[in-house]
Amino acid sequence: MLLVPDDMGIESVKDLKNRNIMMSNNSVNTASILAMLHANGLSKKDINIIPHSFDFKDLINKKTDAMASYLSNEPVRLEENNIGYRIFHPKDYGFDFYSGILFTSSAFIKNNPALTKKFYEATLKGWEYAFTNIAKTSELIYKKYNTQKKPLITYVKEGEILKKFAYDFDNNLIDDTSNISLGHLHKRRINDVVNVYKVLGFVHENLNVDEFVYEHNHAKTVDMHFTVKEIAIGSIIVLFILFILFYSIKKKKWLLTKDELEKEVLLQKEEINKQNKLIMVQSKIAAVGEMLGNIAHQWRQPLAAITSSMAHVQITTELDQEFSKENLLLLVNNVNNQCQYLSHTIDDFRSFFDVHSTKAILFNLKDAIEKTQSLANDAFKNNFIEIVTDLNDCNITDNQNMFIQSMLNLFNNAKDAMLSNNIPSHERYFFITMKKKNNEVSITFTDSGGGIDEKVIDNIFEPYFTTKHKSRGTGLGLYMTHQIIANHLDGTIVVNNKEYEYKGKHLKGSEFVIKLPLN
Repeated sequence: MLLVPDDMGIESVKDLKNRNIMMSNNSVNTASILAMLHANGLSKKDINIIPHSFDFKDLINKKTDAMASYLSNEPVRLEENNIGYRIFHPKDYGFDFYSGILFTSSAFIKNNPALTKKFYEATLKGWEYAFTNIAKTSELIYKKYNTQKKPLITYVKEGEILKKFAYDFDNNLIDDTSNISLGHLHKRRINDVVNVYKVLGFVHENLNVDEFVYEHNHAKTVDMHFTVKEIAIGSIIVLFILFILFYSIKKKKWLLTKDELEKEVLLQKEEINKQNKLIMVQSKIAAVGEMLGNIAHQWRQPLAAITSSMAHVQITTELDQEFSKENLLLLVNNVNNQCQYLSHTIDDFRSFFDVHSTKAILFNLKDAIEKTQSLANDAFKNNFIEIVTDLNDCNITDNQNMFIQSMLNLFNNAKDAMLSNNIPSHERYFFITMKKKNNEVSITFTDSGGGIDEKVIDNIFEPYFTTKHKSRGTGLGLYMTHQIIANHLDGTIVVNNKEYEYKGKHLKGSEFVIKLPLN
């Protein structure tokens, strides 16, 4: 990725034009970096490439405006020196490449199948040991291979970051990760890389991915192919069955007496009530899942800080190094502050599941929206989504927890839309505005997630309808939001697509408008 200080006035990739960028001979022609530049209207001719010093201090001393860096290296060093920075990562612009691949020739594999398999397994075993024993591995590097003279804690942090990336499978590409292990290569991602190489003019031929990826590294997939004739016959059979069912139901209705019709209607109402209760239960389960995801986002950073502090103490003690009272108190205070943050997070989320929270109370809408924002804040920050609000103080008497649940569904829906549609990180916004008029308050939620397909926009409040991947959507979130707003809060909710300008950027997304009575 490309790394810049946050005080250089470089807020987007386009701002790198005519700037000095430190790049090594290897990184000058890195396809992902070039693709990111091209996607923002730049080429190598538009930037001044200078030799890489591999010293992050050159960013601080203004010897360069930017430098090619690794997420696990220079950012850690800058944070240790309390230096603010900004990252331009190709993945944020849709260029999600593998950073390192173990390879050999097809001829070698053919002539040495057993040796190849053992070498492949031993390599993964080595990585697994390193990630399972980050403290020991860091100590080994620090003692024997520390050519850059980094402090020990830096290697510990680097190990934690690399571990996250190594085990972070892309669920957009893989339907079932249960059989995927460390080091997996996915065929679709490799094809995407090849396509970028074609655009850049590096290659001109297609790649047979099945031959390119080592056989023991393939994911288990099931491909189903049907001929046109088989599809046609299957369609005819399905239509015939549907016709018979339709005819049978209609014939039965024609023969029913008035009493039987009344009984039938009553039974149908009972069945509908049962279905609604089931949907409510499923929705609450889905809400719990979303909340647990938000808890995980908010806990990840403080837990990492606590882990790093404890690792520092452990390693320093094992190496029999001196540990000053000042440094020890600093670490203890840091751990205590992180624990206080975790405790505060528990209190915030516990109120959401309060069993006595079904009663109507007088609450402030602005406070409730800000509380919802705090629950989702870390998930939004981790995905570079900026929340812009324009709220007023406004009190209503109703069920606060139900209101927060309905809002949280809109937050999560906006976040998922921006991620699934690969919206660039510098164009991810979520706007919330509130207006009062007479005895009604209107709350508008606008995202920049690309909008909803006009063909299905009228169906999104239906139960079990979802535009998300089956592993990420239940189709109950927006349905429950509609039910809560309409049936419990006596309000209305509508949705439409909107194109608009913000900070000179042309954005498109979905806009949800909620209207609630103030009395």
